[in-house]
Amino acid sequence: MHFAQIYKPGLAHCSYVLGNGNECVVVDPARDITPYLKQAKEWGMKIVGILETHLHADFISGHMDLQKETGATIYAPSTANCTFSHRALGDEEEFTLAGLKFKLWETPGHTPDCAVYLVTDPNRDSKPSLVFTGDTLLVGDVGRPDLFPDKKEKLAGDLFESIKRLKTLPDHLEVYPAHGMGSLCGRDLSAKLSSTIGTEKRANYALQYNDLASFKEGILEGMPDAPDHFARCSEINRKGPVTIDQLTKPSPKNPGEIGELMKKDYIVLDVRPYLSFASGHIPGSFSISTEGNLPTFAGWILPPDKPILLVAGDKNTVEEAVQKLQSVGLDMVEGFLEGGMVAWINRGMPVQKVGTISIEELKEKMETSKPLVLDNRAKGEFQTGHIPGTILAPTPDIRHRHEEWSQDDPIFTLCNTSNRSMTAASLLQQRGFKEVYNVLGGTTAWKNAGYPMEGE
Repeated sequence: MHFAQIYKPGLAHCSYVLGNGNECVVVDPARDITPYLKQAKEWGMKIVGILETHLHADFISGHMDLQKETGATIYAPSTANCTFSHRALGDEEEFTLAGLKFKLWETPGHTPDCAVYLVTDPNRDSKPSLVFTGDTLLVGDVGRPDLFPDKKEKLAGDLFESIKRLKTLPDHLEVYPAHGMGSLCGRDLSAKLSSTIGTEKRANYALQYNDLASFKEGILEGMPDAPDHFARCSEINRKGPVTIDQLTKPSPKNPGEIGELMKKDYIVLDVRPYLSFASGHIPGSFSISTEGNLPTFAGWILPPDKPILLVAGDKNTVEEAVQKLQSVGLDMVEGFLEGGMVAWINRGMPVQKVGTISIEELKEKMETSKPLVLDNRAKGEFQTGHIPGTILAPTPDIRHRHEEWSQDDPIFTLCNTSNRSMTAASLLQQRGFKEVYNVLGGTTAWKNAGYPMEGE
């Protein structure tokens, strides 16, 4: 059996290509299907099947693009109620593809439609050798059951039963999940991208609970916030996303055109590094750098119904940004600033700045006064160590928490790299804050300087 794991950073997404002879199958494809076509070509194989473990919430799946390109059949759990052309599979349904035997098990919990695929390679054994667990069983964790808040109690109960079922599988079975560490589909994912059933039964905290009540309490407590785009992506995947070749490619726009389009409710997304944004940017623009987690925070923060104009350092970065935006269903990228900020400045257009401050300067300010310093990291990061005197305010929360603070007072933002905190700074500027400073290096620089942390 040929086997390859395809890992996508940012989304921390794992997908797979496997097969025998001259045919192969793709499991949980990303929207950018290039890696799967390349792998199949390298092996001299034709893609004949596309397997979805569930309706992915954190990204747009590539099943429609891959089907259009290859003619392969899409397989998905019948509980997903997909409306595109596919083969719907019921619990314990078996089928053969690319010389391999597959068996679907329904494992609801992370979502109502979650399933896993048991895989047998007849050339090696008569019994399954591996299982694609989607987001039901992750390495070191399980898929969070709170993505549908009104159903989280029921889904947690379903997940408990699904985990009990998976624990009946033999210990030697290899486990290949749909996500790794960094994904918001779980809470404590390992950096490892594969495991075995036996290892997870011993070491995965979520598999240690023996009763439903304690499982629910342990699994639902301390979950990170679920990004806004999760429900949107799930529904797009159910209906079948528009294929990439049907989307309009962004065109170059001169500064005057950008200015006019902004009057028509277009939004401007600046994907340059945070220091470039700080030194000068288009007033009212969003800062989400390609050097940070662009897909997650763009999907979370940007209004999905408004057309997007990009500001980038070069055309390669424009292409990179477009692909990352499309991966979370932000398809209306209609243009980019030709010539970048240099062209904007030379045209005499208005420019806005974000102040920057070193951790040394911040420490001096905090010793002599009480500046308003917002820690824009996630709650879990804050709880494991933060700068004394800072206020927890995760970047996406700025959208509805900004009224807690005076627009006339200086305000300082920080994270651990200055990327998220610059996004927070841009959101504050959009809401009328006049004196905003990004703390360079954030908590990373603070700790490296040997300054005290609280809560460690």
